This record gives sequence, C-alpha cells and structure tokens, in this order.
Amino acid sequence: MDINEFNNFYDRNEFRNTAKKLKGRLIAVIAVFAVVVGLIVAAGIYLDIIQLNEIGKKLSSIYIKNIQYKLIFSVFTFILIFAAISVTNIFIKRVLFKFLKKNGTQSNIKFPNYSIAAVIGLLGAFITRNFFFQKALTFFNSEAFNLKDPLFSKDVGYYIFQRPFLISIYDFILYLWIFVIFYTIAYYLISLILVYSNVSLEDLKFKSLIRHNIINVSIFFLIKAVSYTFEKEGLLFGSFANVRGVGSVLGAGYIANNIWKLYFTIAPFLLLAIVAVTFFFVWRGKLKSAGFSIAIYPAVWIVVSIIAAITQVAYVKPDEINAEGKYLKNNMTMTRKAYNIDNIESYPFKLEPLKPEIIARNKETVDNIRVVDYKATLDSNKQLQGLTNFYSFHEGDIINYNINGKETPVFISAREINKDLLQSKSYTNMMFKYTHGYGIVMNPINRFTREGQSDFIISGLQNEETELKINEPRIYYGELTKDYVVVNPAQEGKLKETDYDGKTEVSYDTQNGGGIKLGFLNKVLFALRFHDYNFLVSSNISSNSKLLLNRQVVERAQKAVPFLRVDNDPYILLTDDGKLKWILDAYTTTNLFPYSQDFGGFNYIRNSVKIIIDAYTGATDYYIIDNNDPIIKVYNKIYPGIFNSMDKLPEFLKQHMRYPEYLFKLQTEVLKKYHINPDSEQNITNFYGGQDLWKLASIPDKESGEEVLEPYYNMIKLPGKFGKNEELILMRPFTPSGERHNLGSWLSVRNSMENYGQLIQFTFPNEAQNIFGPYQVEVKINQIDSISKDITLWSQSGSAVFKGNLLVIPIENSILYVEPIYIRSTGNAIPEVRRIITGYQEGNEFRYGIGTDLRSALNNMFSANPATVTDDKTDTTTDNKDAGNDNEDKPSQNVGDKQQVIDQILSKYDVLKKQMDELDKLMQDLR
Repeated sequence: MDINEFNNFYDRNEFRNTAKKLKGRLIAVIAVFAVVVGLIVAAGIYLDIIQLNEIGKKLSSIYIKNIQYKLIFSVFTFILIFAAISVTNIFIKRVLFKFLKKNGTQSNIKFPNYSIAAVIGLLGAFITRNFFFQKALTFFNSEAFNLKDPLFSKDVGYYIFQRPFLISIYDFILYLWIFVIFYTIAYYLISLILVYSNVSLEDLKFKSLIRHNIINVSIFFLIKAVSYTFEKEGLLFGSFANVRGVGSVLGAGYIANNIWKLYFTIAPFLLLAIVAVTFFFVWRGKLKSAGFSIAIYPAVWIVVSIIAAITQVAYVKPDEINAEGKYLKNNMTMTRKAYNIDNIESYPFKLEPLKPEIIARNKETVDNIRVVDYKATLDSNKQLQGLTNFYSFHEGDIINYNINGKETPVFISAREINKDLLQSKSYTNMMFKYTHGYGIVMNPINRFTREGQSDFIISGLQNEETELKINEPRIYYGELTKDYVVVNPAQEGKLKETDYDGKTEVSYDTQNGGGIKLGFLNKVLFALRFHDYNFLVSSNISSNSKLLLNRQVVERAQKAVPFLRVDNDPYILLTDDGKLKWILDAYTTTNLFPYSQDFGGFNYIRNSVKIIIDAYTGATDYYIIDNNDPIIKVYNKIYPGIFNSMDKLPEFLKQHMRYPEYLFKLQTEVLKKYHINPDSEQNITNFYGGQDLWKLASIPDKESGEEVLEPYYNMIKLPGKFGKNEELILMRPFTPSGERHNLGSWLSVRNSMENYGQLIQFTFPNEAQNIFGPYQVEVKINQIDSISKDITLWSQSGSAVFKGNLLVIPIENSILYVEPIYIRSTGNAIPEVRRIITGYQEGNEFRYGIGTDLRSALNNMFSANPATVTDDKTDTTTDNKDAGNDNEDKPSQNVGDKQQVIDQILSKYDVLKKQMDELDKLMQDLR
C-alpha cells in the first residue's frame, strides 16, 4: 500500500463513523471500569480506616497521611511523565514531518501525542505510587544523629533520612529518561513502518533522526553525572578485607578510599566534558566522532577497574592488616554504636570459691534462683491447667511480681482459646461460641511442690483463693487468636459465647469492649473482603453485633505501625486493677548506618517503643521509651499524636519492665566478634586475626554435639558496685572460640525502670585460672556416679529422664551452677523435678551437691566432706587420706557417699511408688 492509498483509506467516511462508534463504546467501557475500580479502592480504604480506628485512637491518621503523600507524588510523577512524553512526541513529529517532506511524501496521519502521554503517565504513576512517600516523609522530618561518618564527615542522619529520598528522585528521572530513549526509537520505527511497507537502513540515517537520539543519549549521560555523588557516598556501604570469624566487613576500605573515591570525584566533570564534546560533534554533523567521544566514558571505568584490581592483589592483599587497619577501626567503632554496645560497662570478675557465708549474705539471691526449666514448666502447665479441651498455653514468660511483700520472679502464661482442639468445627462454634481464652497461670520459678510440679500462685479458672485478683480474665486478643469472631449475636437469649468451663455462657460487653459494628454496609464489605458470605445470610448477625478482628496481638500491633519492627514474643501482665495486658516491644531499624556490619538484614537497631494491648478490649497504645533514638523522633514528627511520651507509661509497666530477649540475643551475637574496643592498634590486629573471638556458651548435645545456651532471666544481686538490691537480670555466658569451653565472660542487662537497658559485661582476666564453662560443668555432672545410677534406674522403670536448663549464677565474686533433673513417667505427660544439682569451682575441682530441692543440694554441697569431680574425671572427696585408698574396703563415711545412698533410696522409692500406683489402677479396672 503506497501513501496515497493509505490516506484514502484513512479518509473514508465509513471508517470514520465506525471509529467514532468504537471510540464512544471504548470511553463508556473505560468510564465504567474507572467507576468500579474507584468503588473498590474506596471500599478498601474505608475498611482499612475503620480497622485502624478500632485498634487504637488516631491510628488511622498514619494511613491517611500515607495516602495523602502517595496521591501527591502520584500526581507529581504523572505530570513529569506526561510532560516528558509530550515534549518527546513534539520533537518526534517535527523530525518525521521533515523526513516525509524530504522524501516528497505528504501524509494526513495524526501521530498520537497527548493521549499516549496521558496513558503512559497514568501507568507510571500507578507503578511508582509507593516509591516516594515514605522516603519523602522522613526527608522532610529528618533528625540529626550528631555522629559523622568517617569518610565524608556527614551526619549519619543524612544517610538514613535524606539521601534515600534524593536517590529515589534521581532514580525516577534516570529510569524515565531511559524509557524516553527506547520510546523515541520505537516511535520512529513504528511510525515509519506504518507509512512505508519497507524501511531500509539508509532511511534511518536521516541526520535529524540520528541527532535526536544522540541528544537523548547525551542527556542520559548528563543525568548520569549526578549519580557519582551518590555512588561515592555508596562506598560507605561496600565491603572490604577478610576478617577471621567475620568475613568481609562493611564500609569503605583502602581501594575505595584511595582509588574509587578519586574516580567518583573526577568522573562527573569528565562526563560533562564528554557530553559537551558530543554535542559539538553532533551539531557539526560529525556523528562518528560523537560516537567515539561517548565511548571514552566506559573506557575510563574499565581502566580504573583494572588499576583497582592490580592494587588489591599487589599491595593490599599481601599486607592487609596494615593497609586496611584504620578502615577496620571505622567498622568496629560504627558497628558498636549501631547496636548500642559501645557503652557497655566492663567489670573484671576475679573468681573466688563459693562459701557458706557468701550464700548466707545473699539469701534473697539464693531464694530466687530459678530451679524449674522453661519448657518443662510450660509442658506441665498445659497438662495441669488446660482444664478443657479447647484451651492451650502457647508460651510463658518470666517476670517479677511482688508476692507477699517480696519481689519474686514468676512464670506467667495465658490460657488461650485453641480452636484446633475443638471436636466440632461448625461455623457457629468457630464464629460465635468459642471466642476467647480465660485467665492466666502463674508459678514462681524458685520453687516447686513436693511432687516436683509447678507450685501455682494463680491457677484454675475462678482464682478465688489467690491474693492477685483477676477482675477481667477473658482473653479475646492473644497469640493464638488468629481468626475473627462475631460477638453479641442476634439471638441474644438462645446463642451465647461458651465461657471458662465449657458449660457456662457469657455475653461480650459491647459497650466497653472493642470490635466493629456490623451494620448493613459493613456486613457487605467484610463479606466481600473475607469471602465469607455468611455475613449476609446468617440470622445470628444483627446491627448490634460486633466483629472482632486483627486479634493476633503481634499482627495487630504491626498493622498500625508498618515502619516499626514488632517483636514476635509478647508477654502478658496482670495489672493492679485486675486486667490482663499484653506487652510488646517494637524496634526502629535501618540498613543505612555507615560502616556498620549487617546482622539479620539491618545494621542499626533500637528498642524505642513499648506497646500495650488490652487482652479483653484490644485497645492498643504505643509508648516511646528511648528519647535518644533519632529514628523514632522522626516518626513522632511525621505522625504526631500516635506515640505517648515516656512519662505517660503506666505504673504497672514501670514495675514490670523487661528487656526484650530478641534484642539481647542479637547484641550477644554482635558482641562475639565486636566486643574488642578499637582503641589501640593491637586490638584492631586482634580483631582482624580473630585472636580474641568469643562464642556463646553451650552444653553437650547427643544429636548436634553442642547446644547453645539461650539467654535466661534470673533475680540476682549483681556483683561489685552494681549490686545494691536483687533485681531481674537477663544474662548469657560466653566462652573463647575454638575447642575451649572455659568461661570467658558473661553479659547481663538490667530490667528495672531506673536502669533499663544498662548492659554490663563481666570478664575474667586472661591470667586467671581456667573457669569452668557450662559445657565442662555438664560433662562433670554426667560423671557423677549417683546421678548416672538414678537416671539408669528411672529409665529402666519406663520413665523418661531429662535435664533442665543449666544456669550460671554469679554471687558476689563466686559462681554457682544449678541444674534440675526431671522425669516423666510412662502414661503421665507431666514432667516432675526429681533432683537439683548445685556446684561450684575450687581450683581444678568441681564441688557439687545433690538434693530433692535447692536448699538440700546446697547443704550437701557445703557439708564437711563434699563430693567433688576433678579434672581426672573421677569422683573424689576433699579428704586426701581417704581419696585414692583403693585397698580399704570399709564403708565410706563422707557425706558424698551418704548422699549417694540417700539418692538410691529415693530413686527406689520413686520406682516403688510408681509400681504401686500402676497396681492400684489395675485393681480399680478389675473391679
């Protein structure tokens, strides 16, 4: 088809009429589609807003502000894209008409301009709708860290709050122009193909067409010149060196500082010169020269890369510590600041043998020593306190409570609804009847019953006998409540919620409780969102019914503040007014802290927020607890009124503050490598060579070989100047890296309000004697003959035997080791404490005591002639005359032997009691 035939076809009236009809129908379809999409978006926004308002007051303001900024930047991106495409189309049309005129061709073709620009603009705005808003919010509300990076001396706040937004603006312009380049080429090709059936290479050599594309490429390089500032700053987030035990460290090393920094400084000017020369050649029509000038840019980069590689191999690698030493110091310094371990107080711990008078002086510490195992206690609580077939305990936590006027560490766990345990999972049961958990259990961690089971302070369902009263025990919001339920059903007299014992029924207090009213509009919208059309047809739902959703407390807290990282380990508290409240920790994190090492996807973290959620109403409140964190300051400026100040922290939380275990574990992981202070060249050399690496203390494990000890809470009086009173401490021991298992240090963090978050590192001098670590103590316990015999005897009777947590308890300048031993009888899932083992180190001996409780174990340990295990892996006594006298056949008179006899009698009694119980059960069955 030649051009005249094409124009004749284009001008036909019939074609025009058909096009008009199609255009009208297309507009109608687009309008209907736009209305439907608009209604769906509006419905989604409405549902999100009412959910956030139900979670907490003013929380929807976060969502609304985010939408406002999304709209602002969507309009901004649309205008930029529309303008760029429209201007490009104007130049393309001019070139095409020149081309057609040069070839003596006339055309009535209407090349698309604004319509296609609008379509591309709308698509671009939609794709980039989430690209700017969060970075813009932090940019316009940024705060200073008052800490400068070591390379460019810019405040760290620039890299976290300002630079990301500037980069996003730059990236948008860069990618937009890349799109314009390819769009221009495609437009020319498609237009020429439509006009001519065949387009030759000679046709494409039209100077105006080539000039337009070269100018586009030159503008790309002009934009690219701006990037070198960001790329130079990006050196701070590169990697260098090869540190033993760490690998490559984050930051700018020798090559980055001495080669690439210089290149990125010169490169923008070089590029601008290349662009200027290119424009000159293009204007003079010397297109080949223009192409050669553009090629200089990648050639220079290749040359610099080769120089950097040669320098790394020939100069840096052979003497890496001297070349990279000062840059390693930067990494060590900034990493320690980023994880808040740079101000740890270090206290030298010179071990002294434990003595009875030390125990006597520290009675409260000893009385509060944890003698029950976490997992065993939780398992026991599930068996003893589940009480019905639909309650369960997900996990428990250790916290301090005032019991009978004395601060006592307790194990507390929520009795939650677990619908997986229901036999009948009908819609009525799942939605209306089984809606909530009921109450808590609480037992001290420093004692147990005579049977070796949990000694409950709060137990059962009614709790009438306890001094700690629960006025509202129902738990509608918890860790296991992952579904939504409807309360206050329409059939008020017939259908009620099942309460605590499976028989009693109760109605939810819709006046004081949370939830969203299910009017007609809400029923329709939630039915569509959840694909649950029972909302529309169920006779149990009326306009007075309420929908309780977002009931899983971690997800509930996270939903409102997506910019924070919410800890997935909440704990429950009983307040002074008898209410149950969930406490959650939230963190501010970033991966943009210069020179800081990445651990877990970020390289900076602060525990800046505590969250309180009412277990009954779901009311959620956020409190700032770290006023020194610049990141939370920024979010507090962005979203005013969301966070409560620290002085408004409820009194019950101040009394029961607890440092998050997640953060403490992370800090101990960092500390394994970064405990070395970079205040001397020797320390930096030690860090590089891994001469002073730590590892987390462990105990022997049959399956994996070693099991790392988890951090543990205990109520102790800290040694030295810190120890005024007993307080709840979270602690974790370290040992040197490698095959050695001696105790090297231990880290503790304080939980009380006045000292919250204070980290104290207790270290043992290098010249001190080898101090037994948990692994070595466990090995020595396994060598105790009486314990081995007991375990064998219990196992032969069909009982499962396992050990609880081995604890390392500092008392003044001494260390006490404590470990419980549990048995679980056949047919009885309840674990019971059978023995407590205590021990301490004196010289190269491990002196131990065994008892049925902590007091008896301590008494036996401090008896006149205690049992010991020495490094030759034999059981001995401290009486050298009796020890090693193999020819004497008389009965041993030392207390260690007496304890073995007592233990054997107790073990046989346990077996006999079990057999009598089984006999009694058999007789009852026969009757």
